[in-house]
Formats: sequence, structure tokens, C-alpha cells
Amino acid sequence: MLWKHGESIRQSELLSLFEKEGREWKRQTLNTFLSRLEKKGLVRREGGMATPVYNEEEYNVMQMREAIDTMYSGKFSNLLASFINRNELSQEEAIELRQLLDKKDNS
Repeated sequence: MLWKHGESIRQSELLSLFEKEGREWKRQTLNTFLSRLEKKGLVRREGGMATPVYNEEEYNVMQMREAIDTMYSGKFSNLLASFINRNELSQEEAIELRQLLDKKDNS
């Protein structure tokens, strides 16, 4: 919801947005949720405003890195090998991947 909104948003506005999406949260529920995100370093709160610390892409990269570290010994190549060995990488995806790797090699 914070990413959809963009920059900072008043917590009261955030509560209204959640209600419009069918979540009947109370103010305390939102405060608890934001507090947990703040403890994880994902949200900054100040003066009744909530601000995401990372944009969505940055957050997704962090989550992906954590998953690779946890499940694939920190190696992207292990993740990729798992997909290739299970035939979960299509021919089109393989071509795209080769192009990305070639681009990386040339930069």
C-alpha cells in the first residue's frame, strides 16, 4: 500500500486505504503492523507519517538475496541449476538469460 501511494502517507490515510480494500483494521492493528515493519527497517514513521525505506524493487532484491543465501548456499548459479535440472527454464527464458549474461560480460 505504501508503494502504491508513493512517498510518505499519513497513517490515518493508510488506514482508510486498507478499509477501502476490505480490511477492517483498527488503528492499533495498523500501529502494530507498522511498528513491526519499522523494527525490520522497512518503514520509517515520524509525526503521524509512514514512509517506505526501500522502493518495491529494492525490497524484492533483498528478499531474493535472502532466499538465495538461505536455500542455495548464497549462489545464484545453484538456484539457476535447480531450475534447469527440473526443466523449469523455457527456451525463451534461456535465450533471455544468455543475452543478459552477455550484456553483463560486455559491461
